[in-house]
Amino acid sequence: MNSKHKKIVEVSVILLVLIATVVLSIWRITPPRADDSSPSFTRMMYNLERLATGERWVGTPEVAAARDEIIAEIEAMGLTPYVHRTAWTLMDQQAANLRIFELRTDWDVSFGDEWEDWMRDWVRERHPNHPLVTQGYMYVDNIWVTIESRDPDAGNIMFVAHYDTWPDSPGAGDAMLPAVAMLEAMRVHANNGNTASNLHFLFTDGEEFSALGAFAFSRDFPEMVDEIDVLINMEAIGTSGGVINFEVSRAPHNMIRMFNRAVPRPIGFHWGTWLYATSMPGSYTDFTIFLDYGFTGLNFAIIGDGHNYHTPNDSFENICPNAAWHYMSMVMALTDYAATNSVAGLGEPSSESVFFPFLPWANMIIMTATVANILTGLAFAIAIGFLVYNFMAKLEKSQFVSIIIIVLIIASAVALVFVSLLSYLLWIPLLVVSAAAFLKTKPILYKCAMTLAGIITLLLLTPPVYLFFQLIPNM
Repeated sequence: MNSKHKKIVEVSVILLVLIATVVLSIWRITPPRADDSSPSFTRMMYNLERLATGERWVGTPEVAAARDEIIAEIEAMGLTPYVHRTAWTLMDQQAANLRIFELRTDWDVSFGDEWEDWMRDWVRERHPNHPLVTQGYMYVDNIWVTIESRDPDAGNIMFVAHYDTWPDSPGAGDAMLPAVAMLEAMRVHANNGNTASNLHFLFTDGEEFSALGAFAFSRDFPEMVDEIDVLINMEAIGTSGGVINFEVSRAPHNMIRMFNRAVPRPIGFHWGTWLYATSMPGSYTDFTIFLDYGFTGLNFAIIGDGHNYHTPNDSFENICPNAAWHYMSMVMALTDYAATNSVAGLGEPSSESVFFPFLPWANMIIMTATVANILTGLAFAIAIGFLVYNFMAKLEKSQFVSIIIIVLIIASAVALVFVSLLSYLLWIPLLVVSAAAFLKTKPILYKCAMTLAGIITLLLLTPPVYLFFQLIPNM
């Protein structure tokens, strides 16, 4: 084989490896294949189909019917649900709405005297017989279930999903899917009298109407702020895709480590909280309110097929079975972990984390912000070291890699100043490329090292780019 053919084969192999890397990176952040033979999955999908049949707007008979069905499922397990009922007027909703705007935007928002009339007309247009119209107030009903540990020092974990919907949407993904996933997790441990943690399950009402259920729970049970070590909130802004941890409370390192150990194919990004705040101002979940009251925890969602969000297409027929399986698997895995390991203390501030999926067959990479800063400094040191070495040794044919390193240094520095949460996407490639550059005088090792640098760069960049394009319909 002549040198030209060797070059073609060499380039072809490298391209195939890089293409395979992209494919595997996308596969890593997609949900695993559903096991249709699983009784829990079959039952969950049955409940999803029968409970997500139409809109369940807060205060309507439809949401009351869904509440009664959920309660019946819980009681059939031998558990005792507590219905936390609160009354809300339009002015109460206005106050809740105003607080959400304060938390989620920097807009100067105020409501005029005519707001109450406008809101009443808005409700009447959608539900002419709504109690807010006919009697001036409505009931918001949370459903709260606890599986208690015998250990008096046991920690507390609380799973949260809302069962109401946006008007005109059956809300199969948003958020009946995680609600029925919680039912299956409860079912596994319903008769477990020896859990290592107290397991709480909260089905909130009125999330779509300014998170009224979350407001009511936080206000009426202030002691739970200190008691709950980890709050797991579950949402959806689509009907497919893997379950992503997209928002965290402050200093969540210990909770992220728990999530990474407990869940098959964990997906999360430390910059998700920043992206959510900057790309979707004004949006909120129950987690927004829980954070405001001082709870600590993690917020999850599926985001694929975002065009179905808050529309009639958020239906059972459009729910991806693999996404449903991933949601159930995640909730059950976290419940199993908490049932066998105490979560006490996980809510205490630990450190800020840098975390992201990396290798297709492994869990997430997790490091503290301190470790990330050390590695960042090391990347710059090695990069500058190579440039100095290159200048002093006058290496031939190294100008191209030097230019790459200089561009990465500048881009990494800019990222550190303006979007430090995303800088790892640049300083990690900088670290690898700079280390590989020192092998320039050894062609075979150099080519292997630079190919590895390309693989690592694609492993880092492919998942966020892919998810960004999934998120576009919601931005």
